[in-house]
Amino acid sequence: MAVRMLPREQWEKPLRALKCEPLKGKGPLNTAEWWIAPWGFVFTVPIEEPDDRCEFWALAALIDDINQSRPPDWPNDPPNLTIV
Repeated sequence: MAVRMLPREQWEKPLRALKCEPLKGKGPLNTAEWWIAPWGFVFTVPIEEPDDRCEFWALAALIDDINQSRPPDWPNDPPNLTIV
């Protein structure tokens, strides 16, 4: 089974749809980027150098973690997160 690597524009889109953004003030990591959800959940997105690609299943698991971290009182309106 081939590993499906997503370019930045494909993996960043669903994270931004969840209102997540890169975490300011954290230093860069060698193989990941720091991000934060609007309710304060901090996470890393695993990326491959030199072109910042992210593996499809890693992104799918990460989106699941983000959704599970959502506080019970937070609006539960996740968008359709089809990863192309």
